Amino acid sequence: MIDPAGTHMRKVLIASIIFLLGASLLPAQVDLHTVEFQYAGRGVLVPKLGTRIEVIPILALIGAGAEYSRAAGTYVVAYGEKRLQFTPGHKLVMVDGKLLDTMDAPVPSPGGVAASLDFIDRSLLGPLGFRLDPIPQGYRIVPGARFAEPVTVRAAAADFAATTTLVLTLDRAVIAEAESTEDGGIVVHFDDASPRLDPGTLLRSRRVRSLTSNGREILIETGADIGLLNWHNLDDPPRVILELGRVYPTPTPAPARVVERSGPPPIVIDPGHGGKDTGAVARTGLNERDLTMSVARYLSAELRARGHAVRLTREDGEGRALTDRTAIANRLEAKIFVSLHANSSTFSSVKGAETYYMSLDDQATDEAAAATAKLENEAGASSDGRSDLDLILWDLAQASALNESAGLAVAVQTRLNALLDLRDRGVKQAPFVVLTGATMPAILVEVGFLSNPTEASRLGSAEHQQALARAIATGIEAFLSEP
Repeated sequence: MIDPAGTHMRKVLIASIIFLLGASLLPAQVDLHTVEFQYAGRGVLVPKLGTRIEVIPILALIGAGAEYSRAAGTYVVAYGEKRLQFTPGHKLVMVDGKLLDTMDAPVPSPGGVAASLDFIDRSLLGPLGFRLDPIPQGYRIVPGARFAEPVTVRAAAADFAATTTLVLTLDRAVIAEAESTEDGGIVVHFDDASPRLDPGTLLRSRRVRSLTSNGREILIETGADIGLLNWHNLDDPPRVILELGRVYPTPTPAPARVVERSGPPPIVIDPGHGGKDTGAVARTGLNERDLTMSVARYLSAELRARGHAVRLTREDGEGRALTDRTAIANRLEAKIFVSLHANSSTFSSVKGAETYYMSLDDQATDEAAAATAKLENEAGASSDGRSDLDLILWDLAQASALNESAGLAVAVQTRLNALLDLRDRGVKQAPFVVLTGATMPAILVEVGFLSNPTEASRLGSAEHQQALARAIATGIEAFLSEP
């Protein structure tokens, strides 16, 4: 019985040998249906099929091995320690275990597989450490890739009431800069890397239409009148954070109160609720809006006394949409985001502090945590008519900070229990909208239950509020001091 795979491999090898043996017999004038490639003093005429060129002879010329797997339908190219895998009909190329998206796809051909000149230069020879230089009769293969080492870019976007945060997470640290183009687009330049979009990227944004890579930069297409407001880089993992929103033609002024950072990255404290939204209210009249503002001020003073920069998301009497609060933290490149709240229960005996971090699968630790999240989410819903919980779908960006958020939550909850002798209600997860979109460790602290008369009385005390602030600050410092 004839082995089809073996037959195909023999054809590929025979074709390669014929091309190499014929290198010294090159005619003086190149056929219009062939292209000459030269490497290390040797040359070969390679068949041209329309706009595509046979690949196997070019790989053989530089000494790269190419094996075809009929079962997988893929070619595996080996050159030294480099391994490259591609499939005819598909734009994906695997380079040393990393999946990259290319500009076009190779196709089956009489010689095995054919590809565009750009694919050969950028996606085959480039990763192997070579480039194509034009010569009068064709191309010379020379060491030194034309394009920098690839960097995989995973994109995720979160739409807020007035802005969109676009996060480009990179698989290694590179130099990247963003700018607006004259035609109203946005481009992210990579000076020392060739950006390749992760093929698993799926954007859900009404302001970002598409992302494409041309091998040197990421091109971002946005909706009408949507432009780049600001951008910055973050580390661990490497990320480019872009804030997008409506831009106005000159001389219309930009919207007022754009939060900017000066000095070191701050700890951002978010006093829950605000404006007409009072939050939970105790029988004594103490409400969550005023309580969290008071604790936030004590916490801010405590952290500043310990040498930390601090910013609050709101001032007295000010209301702010939930999603805008993490947008502020992102714009300030905050080290930590802490949202302060006070709880309430239908059972007046329930008491104690709780610390939450984000749940990315829309699930809560338990029914009580789910009820708490639902209450807080409904209290500060944004006004864009869209379900805030839809924003959780951008988990690709936020997942990178999830483990750190869990560590921060444990550190704070432990200090609350130890220093205040509070009942330990534990660290929990829930889909809080106010934590959605944070690109740094982010937690929500419920400092106690206003529905419990005894605890509400303590929460109304300035001394107790200061003790809460000291406990939270100690937890934050313990987290920041961890290696």
